[in-house]
Amino acid sequence: MAKVRVQEVRKMLFPIETVVDAVLELDRSHGGKLAIGKLMEARVETGAESGLTLVVTQGSGSAAATAQKHYTLAAIAAALIYYCSRARIPLPRQSTKSIEVVPEGFQLTIQVVTEVLRLHGEVPQVSQLEVGAPAASDTPVVAAGDAALDDPTSPEVPEEAAAAVA
Repeated sequence: MAKVRVQEVRKMLFPIETVVDAVLELDRSHGGKLAIGKLMEARVETGAESGLTLVVTQGSGSAAATAQKHYTLAAIAAALIYYCSRARIPLPRQSTKSIEVVPEGFQLTIQVVTEVLRLHGEVPQVSQLEVGAPAASDTPVVAAGDAALDDPTSPEVPEEAAAAVA
C-alpha cells in the first residue's frame, strides 16, 4: 500500500539561563570542574565563532583561579539534547537538529519526516489557487450560521461531526 508523508518542524527556544544550566550540567556529568566554580560571566558570541563563553572562578582567596571556556554551537546543541533527555522532554532520535543564536537565547530546530500508510485512495491532482482569487468549484462554502451545522440531527452532518458540534 502507498504511503503519505508527514513533516514535523519544531522550534525550541532556550533562554541564556537554561543554556548555561545545560552546559554546566553536561560539563559536570563528564567530569568537568566548571559546575563547582562561581559563574562570573556568560557571553553569547555571534559571527564566525558563534557560541557561548563562560568565565568561572574556582577556589577562594589567593588560590582562586579564573577559567574561561568557549562552547561552539555543536557543543551547545549536545548540551541541550542531554538536558532535554534529563528533563524528559521528548526529542525524536531520527530527526535533523540544528541550532542558531536568536535574540532571546538559542533556538534548537527539530525536523522529522514520517511516512505512514495511506488510509484512503489516491488524491486527484490538486491545483493551486491564487491568493485572494475566488474558488472555481461549485462546492458550497459552509458559513458559521449554516443550518446543517446548527442542527446536529441534520442528515447532511455525519454522526462524528454532530457529536463534535453538540
